[in-house]
Amino acid sequence: MAPTHRRWLDRWLFRWVFTGASARRYRRHARPAFGALDQRLAARWAPDLATAAVIIDVGAGPGTVGITLRQIVPAALVIDVEPSPDYPAVGPRLRARAEALPLADATVDAAVSVSAIRHVGDRRAALAELRRVVRPGRPAWIVELDPEAPAAKIRAHADRLGTRWLRASFGPLVVRTAPPAATIAADARAAGWAQLDHAVDAEQPVYLLRLA
Repeated sequence: MAPTHRRWLDRWLFRWVFTGASARRYRRHARPAFGALDQRLAARWAPDLATAAVIIDVGAGPGTVGITLRQIVPAALVIDVEPSPDYPAVGPRLRARAEALPLADATVDAAVSVSAIRHVGDRRAALAELRRVVRPGRPAWIVELDPEAPAAKIRAHADRLGTRWLRASFGPLVVRTAPPAATIAADARAAGWAQLDHAVDAEQPVYLLRLA
């Protein structure tokens, strides 16, 4: 798929908040396909989170990441930030968009965002908001579907999706149209993040960017 077509599909298909049927479909049929990703991410994040008092999960959706974080960092206040009214709260929650976080400057010790940055209307504004609320020197982790992931990883994930339509569309319409790591990294630098470390997950077709 040509880059121009990927960008057009990205903007047309994905830069909106899941509500109603789309929220239910993601919670029931799409999110479970990530399997044990949350646990692997938490293990990778552990050194950054060990001393954190306040952690935010931006684009929390059904709250599965927050549940895992509360288990591994029980002393921290983990706040789910989610704009959709159609995900039931499973912990402390702020109803807000990533571009306008209702938090004071430098009040967060760590931020995470899993499979959410692609759904943000203005990604650079969201990354700037993270830079504003995260304390200087503290990290934010962005995890997103990787359009450069090997086909085998994409197929393995697709096979776990809950409907035939999701399985058929996952590779060409979901993964291959996702924003590449280089694009998000460029937006992060423009938003004021100086240090960027890149990695990929061993099993899922996602990349990880650590911003500091």
